[in-house]
Amino acid sequence: MKKLLINSVISMFIGALFVWLAVRDVDWNAMGSAFGQVDLLRVALYLGLFIVVHFSRVLRWGCMLKPLGHVPFGRLFTVSSVGFMALILLPLRLGEFARPFLISERGKIRMSAALATIVVERVVDALFMALMLTIILFALGDSIQVPGDLRFWAWIVLVAFVALLVVMVLAYWRQETAVRWFRALVKPISAKLADRLSSILESFFGGLKALPSFKLFGGFLGLTIIYWGLNALGLWILFGAFDGLSHLGFVEALTVLSVLCVGLMIPAGPGMIGNFHWFIKLGLSLFVAEAMLGSSGVAYAILVHGIQLSQQVIFGVACLFSGHISFRRVLVAPAGVGDGLDGSSPPAP
Repeated sequence: MKKLLINSVISMFIGALFVWLAVRDVDWNAMGSAFGQVDLLRVALYLGLFIVVHFSRVLRWGCMLKPLGHVPFGRLFTVSSVGFMALILLPLRLGEFARPFLISERGKIRMSAALATIVVERVVDALFMALMLTIILFALGDSIQVPGDLRFWAWIVLVAFVALLVVMVLAYWRQETAVRWFRALVKPISAKLADRLSSILESFFGGLKALPSFKLFGGFLGLTIIYWGLNALGLWILFGAFDGLSHLGFVEALTVLSVLCVGLMIPAGPGMIGNFHWFIKLGLSLFVAEAMLGSSGVAYAILVHGIQLSQQVIFGVACLFSGHISFRRVLVAPAGVGDGLDGSSPPAP
């Protein structure tokens, strides 16, 4: 609990910085007017579509888990919903550990293998969206004014996750060599730490061996395209809810989504407040005048964030009250994953 408190304080400082970036040029009266003219039908359509997005995300993870052990859809949906809620609420993306910890609770699926599915999921998502953003920015060429820092972050994310993918592939084929090199690298700092981290790394690489076949992975990639396509479609639909953004199309929605995904990779505060809003504004700034960003742009970012946050919290809380998962297990998930990976027992429910 102490570690969670420290992480929360750190994340709040990061979140506060992004909040300041997001609201420093807001025209509060114009933003209020933009909210007053929102097309509620489009808001309802977006909420309905985002619920479909939620189910596609659950099914996508199910593809990765299928070879590891049978998980009934009810349990898959419950764990996923609580995990998605934890991801958006817990600071510094610590909620990423909730799903692998909770799905392995009953001992049917090894924690190392469950964690490996999350890592692969994140690597594929990051590569997909960073590659998409890079392609879009170069395809649009000189037709838009692209901030230098946006191109910089797009390339950084793309290169970083390509490198991570290469490391994972090499470690998959040469597990013992990878662990031995890692231990030799950390041992001069602390022999005890090197042994513990190497044990965790060895278990994780072992988990990679249990990932789906190429056929199932193809299904996962297909659902990934559907998942991100529906997300972009939702942003496009919601553009029409604001007069100042209704002229934007699907390509613009895909661009904003790609920029947002790059921003959300930065570990920030609880609820992703701040970085969520600023990176949506950054994406919109490619197509919208600055004056409009401080009114309809901010209102749009707040509405998208509010709908997504509400849906995920409502689903997550409902699943918590189902009695199958305790709130305490969600909070101890980050520590529990580490304990489970190095062979010790995770915290009891």
